[in-house]
Amino acid sequence: MSSQKLLEISKDLAIPVKKLEDMLFILKDGEAVDNNYLLTRIGVSRNALNKAKEKLSDLLEPASATTKLSQMGLNAIGVIEDGYIAQDQLWEFLKDANYKKVLALLNKYGDKRPSQNRKYDQFTATPETTALRTGLLNFLGDIRGKRLLFLGDDDFTSVGVASLGLASHIEVLDVDKRILNSIKSIAEAERFTITTTSSDLRQRLPSRLLGKFDLVFTDPPYTTSGMGLFVSRAIQALDPDNHASRIYACYGNSDRARERYLPIQELFTDLGLMMRWIFDGFNRYVGVESIGNSSTLFILDVTPKTKPQAKLTHNDEIYTNS
Repeated sequence: MSSQKLLEISKDLAIPVKKLEDMLFILKDGEAVDNNYLLTRIGVSRNALNKAKEKLSDLLEPASATTKLSQMGLNAIGVIEDGYIAQDQLWEFLKDANYKKVLALLNKYGDKRPSQNRKYDQFTATPETTALRTGLLNFLGDIRGKRLLFLGDDDFTSVGVASLGLASHIEVLDVDKRILNSIKSIAEAERFTITTTSSDLRQRLPSRLLGKFDLVFTDPPYTTSGMGLFVSRAIQALDPDNHASRIYACYGNSDRARERYLPIQELFTDLGLMMRWIFDGFNRYVGVESIGNSSTLFILDVTPKTKPQAKLTHNDEIYTNS
């Protein structure tokens, strides 16, 4: 497989070369790979995956529910060096003993996760993603001794964080009482301390939460208005005396519509937030093929100019299914 061909496909389809290389790396052993698994691993939309497979059709077995290199394809790609690292393998360093502990806990209570309610743009993040979130928060020093607020938590990230026993306070706010009840039942069974609050962020943030937290984590609706509202509420919840407070925010979109990230980046700037880190494809989901079953994780630091939107309207459509 020539690098020139991958470059041409990348230019034509707006898919990063790295993701095409990852695809071939996954297929290199000659085994048939389920298409859903493949698109989740490499983080592209189903449409983009299908187009890439069309471009590489001379190297693949006929199209089906799986993808497999043909003998010609196996001969063409040659031997991929053992040192090659696929994009999603960059996070292997987080998979320590704590990661395994959190993952086992999440799998233990997998049946406690309510079914997705598309009214609220709920997507199911994989347990591995939630465990990685916990590991990253801990690695960056954002758990020990800190007060954490989760604005929406259908992925049970609060449960993973609570299992480490390092935070001084953990609070979950969600509009879906099913999620809060599940989190409460897990916390009671495991003797975790997690406070839950039922509230709709389109209304005012509960007064007792204003200015009380060091960190806010949110995976909001993937609309500009939804992100603006959730992140503005997060700013309101942050302790103004903590100049090192920050926000973790997720946003999903496909590589073929990357211009949709621009309003989000502009929003963060308008809110006076600094984008400390941007981790493309960090979050992985099930059943969201339109965004490649993945989303970007933004880590946002406050600055002296940080402030919520001047007018937090309650009537804007914040959900994609509204």
